[in-house]
Amino acid sequence: MSFKAKVAITKAQKNIGAPDKYNREQLDEVKRMVRSVADGSMGGMQNIVKPGNNVVIKINTVVPSDPGSGFTTDPRVLEAVIELIKEQNPGSVKIIERCAQGRDTLVAMEGCGIVDVAKRTGAELCPLDNVEWEMFDTGIPNSFRTFPVAKIIKEADVYIGLPKMKVHIHTGITNALKLQFGCLPDYFWMAECHRDDIYQKITNLNIANKATWFLVDCLYACQGNGPFSPYADDLIKDFNVMYAGKDPVAVDTVCEAIMDWDQPGTNPVTVCAANNGLGTNKLEEIEIVGEPIANVKRRFNKADTALTGVFDGVNVVVGSACEPGCRVLVRMALDALKVNGVLARRKKPLTIFTGLQFEPYVKDAEGDIIVYGDCAKKMLEFYPDAKYFGSSEEHKPCTPIWSNKPVIGLVPYVTSISPEE
Repeated sequence: MSFKAKVAITKAQKNIGAPDKYNREQLDEVKRMVRSVADGSMGGMQNIVKPGNNVVIKINTVVPSDPGSGFTTDPRVLEAVIELIKEQNPGSVKIIERCAQGRDTLVAMEGCGIVDVAKRTGAELCPLDNVEWEMFDTGIPNSFRTFPVAKIIKEADVYIGLPKMKVHIHTGITNALKLQFGCLPDYFWMAECHRDDIYQKITNLNIANKATWFLVDCLYACQGNGPFSPYADDLIKDFNVMYAGKDPVAVDTVCEAIMDWDQPGTNPVTVCAANNGLGTNKLEEIEIVGEPIANVKRRFNKADTALTGVFDGVNVVVGSACEPGCRVLVRMALDALKVNGVLARRKKPLTIFTGLQFEPYVKDAEGDIIVYGDCAKKMLEFYPDAKYFGSSEEHKPCTPIWSNKPVIGLVPYVTSISPEE
């Protein structure tokens, strides 16, 4: 049969060090891997970048964290990619990103080791906090039809995506398609996306920001409750694989196959993008070049979003709440509170209301009360002293992703009302 897409896969053949500690020999092995998937998927870097091209590279920082955390773009991969691009004599190489939750992107780049890579390679750092935007209309009558796009992407000759291979509690996986979520300007637009229509919104972002090529970094990878799971077993530090292709839907389908999930290509984001004509999600239509999937696949645990009866001393009253929104934001916070020992030291029950609450309303909750998200706001009538996490003058849209921020978020709040003995 004739293939509709091509994805190249490779794995390390030598020691490649770690994201926060590697030498020239180890970087050369990573560079060999990048060259291998560029050759296999596109016929070489010379077919991706031409002399004089203005190149934009979209990375994944998520939040400020140490490069060894494994949750952000691996400095080894970024440095190897830039070195290979530089061999083609481009006009410029720019690194772009918008950090999650509206945090300072340059601070995140510093923490993740990206600033050091830029200094060594001469690439220009261009946080999307400080660029020009223009409105884009998909022309499709669905949610998120009109939204801002960065002019730096639209004006680039070459746009390369460097996603990190992770299971994602909001969207199943984060890979080529989800990478474009970091192409939004601020907290407002990111919060607008975290609802049940997130899959269409990610698809629309890919319609607007068409990448030339995607190279997926999975030297380190994340399973379970990613994208930055607090559980140590969710971080995989010995995967040492990368894969690449032009078709983001095909790349994500291969991701699901490498994660050894049943029926690859059926993750909701992948299906939505395929149905919108962005590529193929049928594995039999994808030509695999290099390492066969069978040689690299490993069973990845999927995200666990359960809320009721999971955490001792915590009663989560779940109404009709957005799965990619309030439900998983509450779960992420409770995961962190469990791992850091806060839930274990609490003396009083904790009740969290989230989602639309239906009759009969729960009016006899005990202990500390939290009302989470605008849909649950009615519960403030019964619990006027409850802590409310929802939209406000400062953070206008719901879902309240601001609740994941340090100092003002759900985790520090519960920590503050759970004193150590």
